[in-house]
Amino acid sequence: MATVVQRGRERLKLVRWGRFALDVEPAVYGTVVLMTVLAVALDDGVEDFAEVVQVTLGPLVATFAAHLFASVLAAINADRSPPSGRRLLALTAHAAQYLLLAIGPLLVVAIVALTGFHGAQGPEESVNIIIDLGWVVLVALGGVGGWRAVHRWWAVVLGAVGAFAVGFVVVILRIVLEH
Repeated sequence: MATVVQRGRERLKLVRWGRFALDVEPAVYGTVVLMTVLAVALDDGVEDFAEVVQVTLGPLVATFAAHLFASVLAAINADRSPPSGRRLLALTAHAAQYLLLAIGPLLVVAIVALTGFHGAQGPEESVNIIIDLGWVVLVALGGVGGWRAVHRWWAVVLGAVGAFAVGFVVVILRIVLEH
């Protein structure tokens, strides 16, 4: 089910999943933040799966908190009063999309840890898999964003190519840090 949300002058058509109105913007932003932090973590060395979980959850929890804080400040500025309980719940649900992004990476970590995939290299391998999947997710999100914007096939391609370019910057960062 889709919901139309007014944000400033723009109208966004969001996909609803329970209380959550899923938006492409936080998904792209959170994925890029996570991929970047994981690329830096790979450069520093990842010793165990607990560290991978911390490095995965840390930036997403911080981004959730920062987004919620900024959204509440924006609501106070717009309304000239603190947000109502219902508005605060809606802002929290929107910011929680950053926390939802942790589900996939944590599943990868759990699968790699439980299967003993690549033995001692397992923690680093799980980070590599998460970064690679993050790139795939970025391209898919770019395509979805392009479709939502224009509803034309060329917009899907353009959005996917743009997202690929953003992911490419993270890969370049990873290569620069590794050498």
